[in-house]
Amino acid sequence: MIKNIIFDVGKVLIGWDPALSMRMIGFDESEITAVMKAIFTDKKIWNEEDRGVKTREEMSDFLVSFAPELEDLIRRFYADATISVTPMEYSREWITDLKNAGLHVYILSNFGEYAWNRAVELGAINFMDLVDGAVRSYEIHHVKPEPEIYQTVLSRYGLSAAECVFIDDVEANVQAARENGMEAIVFKGYEDAVCRLEEIGVI
Repeated sequence: MIKNIIFDVGKVLIGWDPALSMRMIGFDESEITAVMKAIFTDKKIWNEEDRGVKTREEMSDFLVSFAPELEDLIRRFYADATISVTPMEYSREWITDLKNAGLHVYILSNFGEYAWNRAVELGAINFMDLVDGAVRSYEIHHVKPEPEIYQTVLSRYGLSAAECVFIDDVEANVQAARENGMEAIVFKGYEDAVCRLEEIGVI
């Protein structure tokens, strides 16, 4: 029996688009293409921001190391990468509905500490008062899809994996959740996710 819903945050409960952040900062389309290719083609690069072991200066240097010719652009982007975060209009209502249905709701998110605090400040993360607990990657220095981050949320809150559904927009993260014993859904939109939860008998 499913008792717990575990949510990813970025692109599930809040919106964030690095290319949009670059546009808001003032990059032209060729600059956006170049920076996106340099630091987002390999997800492992940006994961180091979420791991929380580098200072902001060290992380900025790390990103520049992949494309030194783009140093000015990369540093400008990294200084305010979170500028495009927005709340999803459905997030608070969705969590409330799940809670009213008798489920517990948790957060399991790859997120850097500065970016998290900035997203709270900008009002994108506006649902933490509703959830039962959270594990953020920067706190434990592990990122999805590493097994340690899934085991942390289970052990910290005394959860049985078989009683959990994990929702994330990244297939690799969803697959890792399944490998750690959870039911899991690839997030393709709010309405689709609600239908998937209904299909597996959660709501």
